[in-house]
Amino acid sequence: MSFYNMFKRKKPREETTAAIIGNPTNVNHDIHVTVTSDGILEGLPSSWVRQIGTQITKAEQHENPEVVKKVLQYYNYSVKKHAGPTPDIKHIYTQKDIDEESKQMDLYMQSKDAHKSKDSNLSDDSSKSVECDNGTSLPSIDPVEIEDNNLVQTKKLAQTIDNLTIEADEIEYRRPSLDERKFGITDEEYMSEIKKICNPGNPYDYYERTLKDLGSGASGMVFAATDKATGELVAIKDIDMTKQSKKELLLSEIKIMKNFRHKNLVNFLDAFVIDYDHLWVVMELLDGGPLTDVVTETIMKEGQIAAVCYEVLQAVSYLHNRGTIHRDIKSDNVLLGMDGTVKVTDFGFCANVIGNEQRETMVGTPYWMAPEVVTRQKYGKKVDIWSLGIMIVEMLEGEPPYLKEPPIRALYLITANGRPNIPRWDNCSPKLKSFIDACLQVDVDQRATADELLEHEFLQERMELRSLTPLIRAAKRILHKT
Repeated sequence: MSFYNMFKRKKPREETTAAIIGNPTNVNHDIHVTVTSDGILEGLPSSWVRQIGTQITKAEQHENPEVVKKVLQYYNYSVKKHAGPTPDIKHIYTQKDIDEESKQMDLYMQSKDAHKSKDSNLSDDSSKSVECDNGTSLPSIDPVEIEDNNLVQTKKLAQTIDNLTIEADEIEYRRPSLDERKFGITDEEYMSEIKKICNPGNPYDYYERTLKDLGSGASGMVFAATDKATGELVAIKDIDMTKQSKKELLLSEIKIMKNFRHKNLVNFLDAFVIDYDHLWVVMELLDGGPLTDVVTETIMKEGQIAAVCYEVLQAVSYLHNRGTIHRDIKSDNVLLGMDGTVKVTDFGFCANVIGNEQRETMVGTPYWMAPEVVTRQKYGKKVDIWSLGIMIVEMLEGEPPYLKEPPIRALYLITANGRPNIPRWDNCSPKLKSFIDACLQVDVDQRATADELLEHEFLQERMELRSLTPLIRAAKRILHKT
C-alpha cells in the first residue's frame, strides 16, 4: 500500500433518511462465574476452561473463583489487544489511558470475543439479536456473511433494513463527526507537520552509520551510528511510516519525547524524514547492555542493588511527575553503560531498541506485573513501584518470581498470592527488607511513591556506579558479547 493511499482523506459517507442502527439492546454476553459444591467453576466459556488446563487446580479455582475469572479476562483481552505485529512506537501512558483501557476491558467482557480464546475461534454463544432505533429486532448471522455482503455499510443497511441480519459485535456504531469528515488531515498536511518537528538537515551530515545492526521491528530496523561531532555511538530507528496505522501517534510521541530529557532515560536525540516516507529517530546507545545480563550471570552486592535502584527511581520519578506511567519496569528495560551509567528504556520511540524476545509473552511481561493490573483496582503510577520491587528480586535471585510458570498461572499466582516469596529474604539487611516492603505492598495506598523511596535509608548505602563495571564485563565475557 502506498503512503498516499494510507493517509489520504476518506470520502464522507452518503447521508440517508432511512433508519440508523443504534446501540445493541438486550444483548448480554457477560460472564458470571459460580462455584459448585465440589469446587467446579460454572459459567466460564469452554474456551477459557480449556485454557486453564492444569495451570490452575480445582482447589485454587474453588478458593479464588473471582481471581480466576479476572486472570482469564485479562489474559484473553491482552492477547486480543496485542494481536498482530509489535509496533515500533510504544504509546506513552497516562492515567487517562489506563482508565480508558479499563473501560475497554469491561466492554470486552460483554462482547462475543470474551467467549473465544487464542486457541479457538469457536463461540459458546447462541444467536443474539440487535434492536434498531425503530424497534425492529434483527437476528444475528455469521460475521463472514456480513463481510462478504458489506452489510455493515450505512447505505447497504438502509436499503435492506427489512431483511437485515447482523452480528452485534461487528458493527461500527459511531459515525465520524462532521468536523472529522470535513477537516480530516491529508497525507500532505501530515508530512508538513512531521517536517516541522524534525531536523530539516541531512542525517548523513551528522551521523556515520556503522556495520552493526541492533535489531528489527514490525515496520523498520535499528542500527548503530557514530555522532560525527562527539564520536559517541547512537542508535537510529528507521520507521517506515507507510506501515504505521496511527499517524497521530507518530506526531504526538515525537512532540512528547523531544520534551523528555533526563540523565536516567534513554533519550531521544533527533529525528529526520528520509525519502519522504521514512522517519529516522536518533536515540542514545549504551554499550554495557541490559541489566538482565548482569542479574542472570553475576551476584550483586546490596550496595550495587541500591545504586541501580537510585538511578531507576530518578527516571521513574521524572516520568511520574509529568503524568506518565512506564508500565514495564524490569531488568530488560534498564540499560547500562560500561562506566556504570544506568538508564531506563522501552517507552515512546525507545521501544524495542534492543529486544529480548525470550522473556516476552503474549500479555506483555506478567512476571513483573502488580496485582491491581489484573484486578483493575486503583491502577496507576504505583504499578511501576511494584515492578521495581520485583526487579530487586531479580537482582537478588537472578530471575523474577514465577518465571518458569506459564503466563496464565503466573498471573493467577501474582493476583492470588500478592507479595511473592523471596528465597534469600533471610540474608537481606534490615534496610533492604524495609525497602522491598515499601515496594511490594499489595494495598496500593500503603505502597511508597517514587519520591518517597528516593529518601529511603537503603539508598544511602549505594555504591559508586563504576562498581557495576566489573559485573558488566564479566557478564559480557560469559555471554560472549565482548
